[in-house]
Amino acid sequence: MTSPHVRRKKSTIVRSIRRAAMAGGFRAVFGTLEQLAPEAGGRLALRLWCTPPRRRIAAPTVPAGPGGATTFTGPYDGTPFTVEVDGGTVTGRAWGSGPFVYLAHGWGGSASQLHGFVPTLVAAGYRVVAWDALSHGRSGPGALGPHRATLSEFADALTAVVRAHGPAHAVIAHSLGASATGLAVLDGLPVRRLVMIAPMADPLPYIQAFRRTLGIGPVVGDRLVAAMESLVGRPIADYDLGSRAHGAGGLPPLLVVQDRNDREVYPADGATMATAWPGRLHRTDGLGHGRILADPEVVRRAVDFVRESGTAPHAGPHRGTVTATSARTGPIPGAAPNGSTGTGSAGGRPLPGTVTGPAVRRPLRGTGEMRPAPQDDPLPAPPEKAPPIPQEAI
Repeated sequence: MTSPHVRRKKSTIVRSIRRAAMAGGFRAVFGTLEQLAPEAGGRLALRLWCTPPRRRIAAPTVPAGPGGATTFTGPYDGTPFTVEVDGGTVTGRAWGSGPFVYLAHGWGGSASQLHGFVPTLVAAGYRVVAWDALSHGRSGPGALGPHRATLSEFADALTAVVRAHGPAHAVIAHSLGASATGLAVLDGLPVRRLVMIAPMADPLPYIQAFRRTLGIGPVVGDRLVAAMESLVGRPIADYDLGSRAHGAGGLPPLLVVQDRNDREVYPADGATMATAWPGRLHRTDGLGHGRILADPEVVRRAVDFVRESGTAPHAGPHRGTVTATSARTGPIPGAAPNGSTGTGSAGGRPLPGTVTGPAVRRPLRGTGEMRPAPQDDPLPAPPEKAPPIPQEAI
């Protein structure tokens, strides 16, 4: 009889072989389209880029509240709600009472990934609101149809949910959800305090890795970028959060949490955001991209930061500090749930997508050279190779 460990190992190997085969097949397809039909190649690349991974995501273990009191009994307690966003329907839940704290998940994820923050926030006296992005979880499809989503839809969903509930005391956001939150704030959404966990600072390196993985040549690559910008209605440079934040005034205080072993976003992106915003940077070891959301020390630091006082929405730049600390004394074997490297949020390929929601637009600001962030160890450069795409659910 095969042991569960062996079955899991075989399953991982099989999935890796399938992903490699699919990537190899796409490389051949894109090689042909580069020569014969670059417009079709651009459309195919855009479709792949906009497709989140379809996978089962288990909610992290949720601790009891202070004193052992149960303040959160599961992902389907709380008050359900729906909000219309860009012609689609977003589904979510809310718990507790008090100032609003919003929880934004990442690419291919769901609200359940952030449920570990709920009991502590509720016990601290906050109204906690979480939702599934369009084409994610229990929410309806986005503008591109089922199983397709965009970064701008993520940002528009946050803006719509905040408008439906109340002013944001804080947003705690993960991966592409963190990038979408940064985009919404830079576009004018008032937020008092902001926690970004494993953010993506700029989509361009991920686009480049996506192209290398699938063997997309320069002609099809140009068509891909043109299709993105046509879909967006603004240049891809507008999604470079580091450049936009650098020198921008009136940004809320920021805490960035980034694991050194994150295999889904470049670890350097955390330092980029903390330096440009500017804000605080807390580093962890061995938590990867997904487990970081269930780590009690990460939850504690995030909630403590949310509870800090003396700020107001867009009251002026927060001249924070960048610190390097670890939530664990040693690495934990393994990393992100899907074992990918250098793709977008939560195992996918985030797209700066349709901008049709209620976000207020502001001009691109702050294009000066980035200052290096203080650090206790060298940051890794972006890898030369990204994982095979598309990826199967893991």
